Amino acid sequence: MKESKLKTALGAVMDIVYVGILWLLCSLPVLTLGPAATALYYATVKRIRHERGQLTKVFFTGFRRNFRQSFLVWLLYLAVFGLAAFDFYAYRHMGLPSGGVLSAFSGILSLPAALSFPWMFAYISRFSNSFVGSLKFVCFLTVRYLGRTLILAGELALFLAISWLLPQILPLLPGVFALLMSLTIEPVFRIYTAGQDSENKDAWYNE
Repeated sequence: MKESKLKTALGAVMDIVYVGILWLLCSLPVLTLGPAATALYYATVKRIRHERGQLTKVFFTGFRRNFRQSFLVWLLYLAVFGLAAFDFYAYRHMGLPSGGVLSAFSGILSLPAALSFPWMFAYISRFSNSFVGSLKFVCFLTVRYLGRTLILAGELALFLAISWLLPQILPLLPGVFALLMSLTIEPVFRIYTAGQDSENKDAWYNE
């Protein structure tokens, strides 16, 4: 019995490392980080938490199925974060004054973008909606569940900090933090999937 539990635990750890490696490889072009994040969350919840399917197949199913929307959404986030980064760089290294129109604009956009980021790609991995519809609903989730949003923001900040300080353990981190975030996100998602047909072959997410 103990040997079986140990084997299961080791298998879960290997899956977490493997899904992190898949995420890293698919994120290398940077422009595909959005689809990779969507696939990471989808595979973590479906395979690691619910033990459905084969990990590689599940990951790339999530990657391909949601590629277009997650790619476009990521471009939007990239533009917002890029503007904020440029504004910060211009202030610190180019001597440009802070507090101008650019600073105000980037500040107004970057905070809601950062807060909604963890919700967005998890949402895209599980729900079918239009581009604008996804943006609206994720904004709703971000505000409606503000306590959970702040927890997710803290987890995301911790992920970035550890990645910066201990890059040698980076392959382990994406799966671990996707798993942690799913514990905060999934109770909310179950509220919106509870009415779906219980015989739906993909209804693992209501377990």
